[in-house]
Amino acid sequence: MAEFDYAILVGISRYRDAGKFPTLEGPLNDVARIREWLVSPLGGAVPEGQVFSLNTSEPAVSGEWSPNRESFARRFNAIALDPVTGDFVRREGRLYLYFSGHGFSRLTDQTTRAALYSADNMGMFQSNLAGTLYAEAAKRARLFREVILIMDCCRDTESNLEYSPPDLNLFEHANTEGVLVFSMYAAPKRGKAQERELPGSNGKVVGLMTNALLRALQEAPCDIVGRVPGKVLMQYMGMNWQAWYPVQTPPAPRIIPPDSEDVFFQSGQALEIQRFLLPATSLEKIPLRLTSSSLNAAGILDGDAIVWQDASLNWRVKLEVSTLADGSREFSLALPVRDHELLSAASRCTFVPGAQDAVVI
Repeated sequence: MAEFDYAILVGISRYRDAGKFPTLEGPLNDVARIREWLVSPLGGAVPEGQVFSLNTSEPAVSGEWSPNRESFARRFNAIALDPVTGDFVRREGRLYLYFSGHGFSRLTDQTTRAALYSADNMGMFQSNLAGTLYAEAAKRARLFREVILIMDCCRDTESNLEYSPPDLNLFEHANTEGVLVFSMYAAPKRGKAQERELPGSNGKVVGLMTNALLRALQEAPCDIVGRVPGKVLMQYMGMNWQAWYPVQTPPAPRIIPPDSEDVFFQSGQALEIQRFLLPATSLEKIPLRLTSSSLNAAGILDGDAIVWQDASLNWRVKLEVSTLADGSREFSLALPVRDHELLSAASRCTFVPGAQDAVVI
């Protein structure tokens, strides 16, 4: 389904009002890293032509300071609206919205929202890219099936500045509640996002939350088809935040999963497709348990399907089971390359995925 996915990535490192908004070193590096992850077949697998980066030039060319409210709105609307009719275009995919730079939250907000200051802010002229409002607009109009919002910016509070609303009709689709939104904010309200040069960042300054996200995607436990559930990603980042940043540890990011169901990300771990075979004489409704250092899942094999469920209820997967010419049955799982144990009522076997062609149950 990634063929229907789109992404807009914003990195603002320099502002017209340099006195109020000091130059940042991380945003352009972070946009490049997020883009690399998004287009990778082992990451988001988003077609390159559907990932759009809006970055400050170095330095700003001809006095034009962007990204600004207008340039972002044009790019968002080019995805959201049909160029001929102006009607909403709805896709069965995922929209990624990524923002890195100086940001804020409204002082009176009762919900978790944030915006990025536009690059052209100067003195009393203030505008912004209201990332949360754009995510909410995409949900309200049901532009995509899923929306991933990542805001690696400060959330200083503003009492005299409103969020700049999207230039879109406020139409609400009948299935807006079916849209899953996964939101990540680098800091709590009134908190500061941080950027640093870190071990492994190749001498470049990077945002701490963006770095933690990409690291968690490489390390967090995945399900039996190689996906990391959003809630597991949230838990893994929270549990490891202090260990990853032990010096002057900032507050952990604020991550808001969907109200119902979950979103899934492709694991960055090395995975192997492992085949499993059941003899033709095997019984129906065979209970199975698959365990490893990061996996504890129960499966029920029943005819031409097998349903796996994580012991912590983080995920549930139904897979097809093929019947071969000799009557035996086969299914495959995508698993990290480490010791696993598969237990059934009749057997117990230990294996490393990829070390053998098939595991016989």
